[in-house]
Amino acid sequence: MPHGQGHYLKLTWQGEARRVLVHDPPGHEGRSLPLVLALHGTGGTGRIMAHLSGLSRLADERGFRVAYPQALGEAGLADPARGAAWNAGPGLGCPPYPEANDVGFLQAVVDRVDQHGPVDPRRIYVAGFSNGARMAYRLALSAPWVAAMAAVAGAPVWGEAPVRPVPTLVFHGTEDQHIPFSGGLGQQGRRLPALPAREAAERWAALMGCGPASVSDELNAHRLEMWSSDACQVGFWTVADMGHAWPGGRPYAPGADLPVPDLSAAHLIWAFFEAHPLEAP
Repeated sequence: MPHGQGHYLKLTWQGEARRVLVHDPPGHEGRSLPLVLALHGTGGTGRIMAHLSGLSRLADERGFRVAYPQALGEAGLADPARGAAWNAGPGLGCPPYPEANDVGFLQAVVDRVDQHGPVDPRRIYVAGFSNGARMAYRLALSAPWVAAMAAVAGAPVWGEAPVRPVPTLVFHGTEDQHIPFSGGLGQQGRRLPALPAREAAERWAALMGCGPASVSDELNAHRLEMWSSDACQVGFWTVADMGHAWPGGRPYAPGADLPVPDLSAAHLIWAFFEAHPLEAP
């Protein structure tokens, strides 16, 4: 495999052979590095996630490791009935694998990557797209090792109190037809209703212990709102005139919605992650 493309690690979880694409930045051999778990959407693959997000290129610049795990189901098939998907909650996984414990699997991924190259335990982050974003929310509720998370074009999952407040950065396009910005059922994707995107972010911020007041900033036509507390921050980017896509990245498939070119989710996510390591015990 050409240099810079990454390499696969193998592991077995719940009797299934699984694999994870890992990208190591050059020149950091033997050093304890931050780790970003990057979770693909329905029907995706680790390689698709690397392609659409641009996180590997940024990892080379900033010196962090990226792991792109593979969900159960058929890779490269966007059909919700059979396509690879994370079991983030009822109706959100791959139907042939209803008992998949993907919270446990992703913990095993972190352990496996740490065997390959040391991981800084205070700087383990999760970023997800679409169904992968939902899984990132699920991890934030369940996994105490998540220092911060980012969700792109996904909706929160609910139903349990968080282990602890998790700093969160959210991006959602105003023209998303899979998980509509205004809420409800999308014309494409899974037939599951969602809250309006900003309302969901505000509710998530309250769950993380943030106060009701938010501050805002703007970049080009896009708008950031931030809810804060002493323990946590939750930011929400309204991405103007974008559909179901990763801002500043590439389309996830031929014919898919185009990302906006003037907002880089990868750079904003990494800046947010750098500012939020786990507090030392």
